[in-house]
Amino acid sequence: MTRLLRPDLAELPAYKRPPEPPLGARLHLNEAARDWPLAAREALLARLAKTAFHRYPERQAAVTERLAKRLGAPPGGVLLGPSSGALIDLVANGGLSPGEEVAVPDPGFSLYPLLVRRHGGRIRKVPIGDGFPVEPWFAALDCRQLWLTLPNNPTGAWASPDAVAPLLEAAAARENPPLVLIDEAYAEFAPRTFRLAVDRYENVVVARTFAKALGSAGWRLGALIGPPALIEKLAALQLPYSLGAAQLEALDVALDFAGEFHQLVNEVVDRRARLASAMPKLQVTPSAANFLFVRPDPSAELQQRGILVRAYPGTNTARIAIGSEDEARRVAEAMGGALPPRAAIRPRRLLVLDVDGVLVDATESFRRAVARALAQLRPELPWKDDFFHAFKRVGGFNNDFRLTAGALALHETDGLHRLHAAAGQGGFPELDARIAALEPVAKDAVQAAYADTRKLEQPLILLHELQGARGVSDVAVLTGRPPEELALAWEVLGFSLPAICDAGPHLRKPEAAGLLQLADAYRADAVTFVGDTRDDAECLRRARALRPELSWRFGAVGPDRDGFASPGDLVAPDLRTLLSQLEENA
Repeated sequence: MTRLLRPDLAELPAYKRPPEPPLGARLHLNEAARDWPLAAREALLARLAKTAFHRYPERQAAVTERLAKRLGAPPGGVLLGPSSGALIDLVANGGLSPGEEVAVPDPGFSLYPLLVRRHGGRIRKVPIGDGFPVEPWFAALDCRQLWLTLPNNPTGAWASPDAVAPLLEAAAARENPPLVLIDEAYAEFAPRTFRLAVDRYENVVVARTFAKALGSAGWRLGALIGPPALIEKLAALQLPYSLGAAQLEALDVALDFAGEFHQLVNEVVDRRARLASAMPKLQVTPSAANFLFVRPDPSAELQQRGILVRAYPGTNTARIAIGSEDEARRVAEAMGGALPPRAAIRPRRLLVLDVDGVLVDATESFRRAVARALAQLRPELPWKDDFFHAFKRVGGFNNDFRLTAGALALHETDGLHRLHAAAGQGGFPELDARIAALEPVAKDAVQAAYADTRKLEQPLILLHELQGARGVSDVAVLTGRPPEELALAWEVLGFSLPAICDAGPHLRKPEAAGLLQLADAYRADAVTFVGDTRDDAECLRRARALRPELSWRFGAVGPDRDGFASPGDLVAPDLRTLLSQLEENA
């Protein structure tokens, strides 16, 4: 019968589940430490009671859109699938021709060879040992695809986005770039995620699973995040109705209870550190996942105590999932130690800063650049300096290219007199199409003028003041500047920070995507965004609505701060003063 199939399938073994004991602790499959909260389970059961089982599932588009917005992805930038493994299979299916190579970590996820071989590809193992060195991967850039598992399975090893960035740059710079898949099945347990890489590189996709962080291994759900043009082609390979109605409802309900799942993840990260310190018989590899990789192999001794872990024959190593508090205590005691008591979990607090008006005094430089651009494009336009500030108060004109295009469009309709009365309205919707059409020429004119006016800019804060801020875990930037002008801001400041800039419509304030990407990238529990415009304030409020499980706070600074601050916001004349308020609340 094998003659009826491809010859290379003859030696392809089927996946076999690891053996399971009839009773005892299941610490061999990296499952979530606890099942769904009771309220979430009841909410899902109520949904399913109303679900028409005889109908094809029609909710994939709606649930995908909800997830994409939470992740700060552009339209078409997310693909749902029946597990992250199934989506990685699509990547192999869409990108591999017979004989082409895929570079994978060694040691690595046991499913990878099966996924590659079933599409006629070949595996190239990149030896990384117990860590995740980046250097060996440069020799694999001639492969068709690179699959980076971060954190890695089975070791839990992790490399930071900063450490991996040179590899991604080198891959993107090749004449025929390889597709780089970053498998983030355990991303929520790591210090940071690779969410920002997707918007920066057209050849990078990120795979996520809901089996671990959302406790949904039984529902077999995953997501692929990537450039929309690439995701669209991969989606074409997915069979219609690949996700059942129950799976889609499960994800939707899980997102409703994201706060409870988020807290469970933080508890696992804390328990992982305590268990790692409590097993004197074992050598424990530093882990950024929801498991520990240990040697020598303790599986036989643990199984005698009713605890099953994943052993790797021939290596004298094993992988121990982080189970419940009681299960972790039992493992520690079996290994001759004692699990330390729980302590208060410190929240990860992310401080996000706008550039202009917060880090850099750029009002005069941009005001003059806009005025010069308008004088060049429409000499007859009766422009006043006060119009510049009036546009900022309207909202929707945080980007000065759009502001200039808005002035041109209003002038065409004799509407500049409407500016002052339109404060807080968020723009002129009836002119959106015309503004969009005028924006390219406005951008060229403003940037040409800005080449001269930018010398007027001055820094508003020093690096050591940011680094010394108490109550802050990480600092990043969200700006309306395009990439080339962000680089000029770093010259003014004399330092740079991780940043998201106006590199696409979904990242343009007051859209929330930039803030949501940063919250995901830094695994933040709390986000404070400091801005000086109405659009900045609206950006945070939209982010809060999409991810209400996080703690969000806006910091209003600048001369117009009282006009767009809301009750509960931090309000200060400048960032330096606002930092002192953060320290008082730390």
